[in-house]
Amino acid sequence: MVDLEGADQYLGGVSSWTVRDLIDNGTLARVRLPLPGGRELRRVLVDVRDLDALVAGAKDAEIPEP
Repeated sequence: MVDLEGADQYLGGVSSWTVRDLIDNGTLARVRLPLPGGRELRRVLVDVRDLDALVAGAKDAEIPEP
């Protein structure tokens, strides 16, 4: 998992607001970690596998393997 800033960098240095928009519109899932008392961690976390899937789905064409 990476935090918001890590996701920004992982996606090539896009804006934090872009990552937040992707989360808000359901394109990217936020990981919500539970805390005692029914609360949840406030830090925005994203699974790197979801970032990889986002990038894979956004590619124009697959490059054939040699």
